Amino acid sequence: MVKGAAYLLLALLIVGAILWQWLSERTRDRVVLDRRLEAIATPDAVTTRPIIAVTVPERIAPLLAQAQVELTISTLQMLTGAMLIATLIVLLLFGPAAAVVLVVGVPMAALSWLQGRARKRIDALAEALPLYLDGVRQLQAVGNSLSQALSRALADAPDSVRSYFAPVGRRLAMGAPVAETMQQLADRLQVPEISMIAAAIRTNLRYGGSIATVFGNLANILRERVRIRRDLQAATSEAKVSARVLIAMPLLAMALLVGMNRAYIEFFIDDPRGRTMSMVAIGLEVVGIVIIRRMLRLAF
Repeated sequence: MVKGAAYLLLALLIVGAILWQWLSERTRDRVVLDRRLEAIATPDAVTTRPIIAVTVPERIAPLLAQAQVELTISTLQMLTGAMLIATLIVLLLFGPAAAVVLVVGVPMAALSWLQGRARKRIDALAEALPLYLDGVRQLQAVGNSLSQALSRALADAPDSVRSYFAPVGRRLAMGAPVAETMQQLADRLQVPEISMIAAAIRTNLRYGGSIATVFGNLANILRERVRIRRDLQAATSEAKVSARVLIAMPLLAMALLVGMNRAYIEFFIDDPRGRTMSMVAIGLEVVGIVIIRRMLRLAF
């Protein structure tokens, strides 16, 4: 059963790689046609090689935007090819069970890395936003418009803010509406702090009032959110350590048993009952990790 599942996963990977290659060729043909049409329309324009981005599902797109990771066709083709080759090698050397673990484990590890990267960058952005709002408020106090203040405050803003707000500055420099530009950033990132800024700007432009006062109050709210988040991290640090110990205990126990008696592992590799038990144990371990991570995930 496990062997059949491994070969089925390998076949799906091969079919997916072929389908992806076909779709990428069609996309590349459209891009080449667009470049030719653009060259005909603007003969003096400098043509550059475009970076073809990949359309990702709506549930993954905000996570990629938060982690500041952009998937291109060439990158995804390289990752798919490496995954296909690695799965084939593991299947031939270590058997179908190891291939199934590789096919399931690598995407989960990649998702975990992506979530950790996004969490670190968004936390840094949340800590730096009050300083950026103070800069916008000060520039408005000396006579700058809201659009000018948002753009010029980026020069003195921390790197975490500039990396996320650079598209906002470019759109505002080209004359884009402030409310729509900020709302686009909020929709792309889906971060509460950015959504609060976009809502404040949209409400102020519709109903009027002092946007400097709104930004001052919003900066205080964001500082309070950062303080509460740090308090929550300190309060849950003991539970996180306990969760890591619980996750690592079965793995350490298995490693100790194998170190003391190497024949112990042969039952889980050679015997069909042992392979079934090992797959069930790995599945339960993965389910336990997911449950513990969700229990420790706090949002406010």
